[in-house]
Amino acid sequence: MTLFLAMAMFALVTSLSPGPVNILATITGANHGYVRTIPHIFGATIGFVSILIILGLGLIQAFDGSHTATQVLNYLGSAFLLYLAYKVATSSKTEQDETKKNDAPTMFQGLLCQWLNPKAWIVSLSGVTVFSSNGVIPLEDLGAFSVIFFIVCYCCISTWALLGLTIGKYLEHPIHYKLFNRIMGGLLALTVVYVFFISK
Repeated sequence: MTLFLAMAMFALVTSLSPGPVNILATITGANHGYVRTIPHIFGATIGFVSILIILGLGLIQAFDGSHTATQVLNYLGSAFLLYLAYKVATSSKTEQDETKKNDAPTMFQGLLCQWLNPKAWIVSLSGVTVFSSNGVIPLEDLGAFSVIFFIVCYCCISTWALLGLTIGKYLEHPIHYKLFNRIMGGLLALTVVYVFFISK
């Protein structure tokens, strides 16, 4: 029980902290509403848990032994997330038509955001290391950790999306909409740069 509580606390602190996926959830919640954000939330949650599982099953040794693999992931992930930051910052208010509705992130895009998110890999590596013995985490512990992280991660990303939904009520004016997206795009870019240098 103590182990599960420690896992839950680790998951809560790391999932609730600001990061690219949470910021994108806030932006999507504000611009599209919570229901349209669910695919992003679900995809991001699946993406993170899948990273946790494959690292726990042994891929962690490949990352520990290959600085090149880590660097390639950091560059690709950071470039992708900076592109998303640019798209967010330059978006403008449009009429609530079918085209705008289709702009909400898909489940695959949510998953991809995690797989190309340096923070997700850093947190997963830390989690597997903390709860492993001699670099190996028992399968039953990995299974419990994955279930706990799925629940906590989904709830935390949802919290950020609901925050965006609350903010979205004040974005009816085009100037407010543009200002919000530029601020959030800039914040996303700063977060990506910060995580990139932390992971060096």
